[in-house]
Amino acid sequence: MRIRQMDGLRAVAALAVVMIHVSAGRMNPVGVSCNQIARFAVPLFIMLSGYGHMYSWLQHSGQSAVQTAKRRLKRVLPAYLIWSVLYLAVDAVFGKPHAHPIKNILTGGSYVHLYYIFILVQLILLSELFCRAVERHPAVTLLLSAGLTFGMEIVLYLLTVGQLQWQFPVAPISLFVCWPLFYNIGAWLAKSGLSNRLRLRVCLPLWVLSAMLVLMTEENSAAAYKMGLRPDATVYTLLTWAVLWALFSRLPEIPKPLQFIARHSFGLYLAHPLVLRLWNEWTTRQPQVTYLRLWQMFALAGGLAIAVTLSYLPFGEYLGGAKRRKKILQRRA
Repeated sequence: MRIRQMDGLRAVAALAVVMIHVSAGRMNPVGVSCNQIARFAVPLFIMLSGYGHMYSWLQHSGQSAVQTAKRRLKRVLPAYLIWSVLYLAVDAVFGKPHAHPIKNILTGGSYVHLYYIFILVQLILLSELFCRAVERHPAVTLLLSAGLTFGMEIVLYLLTVGQLQWQFPVAPISLFVCWPLFYNIGAWLAKSGLSNRLRLRVCLPLWVLSAMLVLMTEENSAAAYKMGLRPDATVYTLLTWAVLWALFSRLPEIPKPLQFIARHSFGLYLAHPLVLRLWNEWTTRQPQVTYLRLWQMFALAGGLAIAVTLSYLPFGEYLGGAKRRKKILQRRA
């Protein structure tokens, strides 16, 4: 059973990811505001993963945890490995080879945005444990998850402002311990059905206040601009879920453009930084994460073009392309 609200949320999160990368190098008020307002993107994706995993776990409770993990990893790991190698090669071609490429592949460090896929792999491996915990002890699980996530947010803040000197073998933000609150709240929402009782008139004012708080925090903290994982952004993400779910619940159908983006969101996530990177190398020669103009949202079109192309390749699904629909396969037959 396909849940239409999830398609809407997935599309919006994918668009927000593009916005973050496009506005990452802007220091004017418009660019910074766009960057901060889009900071719900990765946490929302993780909530969607928790929701989807729990929903599937409840529907197929007799399925082996190992089989489930294999099926999900089959979708994620080949694409992650291939795109990691591709981004490592791009860096090498443009004179910035990685000193430890194997380590980077194993820790999500091949390119800056691939850390999410590394987190997703960890959550897939832990999904059975988390789903059982949320199903049997929801209050305790959410409380422990909140303590772990907020605790790591404090650690990240102290590292960012230089008050804590702690050498991690991998970037802390790429470890699952930073994200259990989002994953388990998503799982709990799938179990409780609370999302279907959300009211837009209640959620929207709260969301506006949380968005204002995110912007105010950025203005008063130089470190906040660099951090997408912080308490105010956490509250903002949860309310963004509530507003979007309530909004899409009121629509009889998700708009076709959003359905299209949702269908190709994985490929778009993987491909759009490549479009921006090549553009910067061929024109402005700026560092890989500094994108100079908001009008460079053309990366959305370029990323979607690559994602759609992948979906038509014989093994495109293993490269991040969408699964080909039965109608297309039948027509070709």
